[in-house]
Amino acid sequence: MEKIPITSQPGSEALPSGLKDLESLEEITVHQHLEAGDMCFQRPSRYSVYGKEDDSILYAQEVSECYARQCLGAMRAFVLKFSNQEGQDLIRLRRPLRCPCGVCWWWCCCVQELSIESPPGQEIGVIMEERCCCPVYKIIDENESVVFRIGFSCCLCKLCSDVVIPIYDGRGEQLLAEIKKSSAGDWGDYCGSGNDFIISYLQPLRVQDKILLLGASFLIDFNFFEKQQRSCC
Repeated sequence: MEKIPITSQPGSEALPSGLKDLESLEEITVHQHLEAGDMCFQRPSRYSVYGKEDDSILYAQEVSECYARQCLGAMRAFVLKFSNQEGQDLIRLRRPLRCPCGVCWWWCCCVQELSIESPPGQEIGVIMEERCCCPVYKIIDENESVVFRIGFSCCLCKLCSDVVIPIYDGRGEQLLAEIKKSSAGDWGDYCGSGNDFIISYLQPLRVQDKILLLGASFLIDFNFFEKQQRSCC
C-alpha cells in the first residue's frame, strides 16, 4: 500500500481521503466485522470506521499470529493497519504482548501500551496505562507531552448497557471527547458477536489528536470488552 505523509502537510486540503473526512467529523463509529465462525475460531479482526450517514471512511485489518489469537486472546501482540477507500495505508497501531494484571510478577509486563503511527513508520503518540490494577491511561504525543487522560471505574457493566468513557485534557480538567461502547442488548453481548463503539469529539481537535483517540479506543476495547477466549454460543 502507498504511504501518504500527513504531518508535514500545511493544510487540510493536502490530507488524503479518510483523514480529511476524519478532520471534519465530530463523531465516528467503529464497527467490527464478525461472522458466526469467529466465535469458535478467531480470525484477524477487521473494522470499518464510519462517519455521517454511515459513510465508510477507513478500513482496518489486524496482523497477528494465528496461535496468538487462539491461545492468548486479548493479551496478544498485534498490528492494526488502517487504509482509506483508495487502499492508501494511513495509520498503524502497534501493541506488544502484555500479561493481564495478576498473572505476571513484573509490573512492566502487565502495563498496557499501544503506539500510533501516521503515516506508518512515523510515531505520533503512545497510549500508556498508568496503573495495571485500575483503568487509568495517559496519551503522550510525539513531543512526549501528556495530551489526554482517560480514567473510569473498574466496575463497568459490560453487558446489555452502553458504557461511556470520558477523555480529558492532559491535566485531567477539561472534557474533550467520549468513547461509548454500544450494547446490542441481547445475546450478542454475551457471545461477543457484537462490537461497536462511538467516539465523540466534543471540542475542536487536530486530526492527529483524533487519530490518537481512535487508537486509544482500540486499546480500551481489547483490555475491557474483548473476551480472552471467544466461545461458541
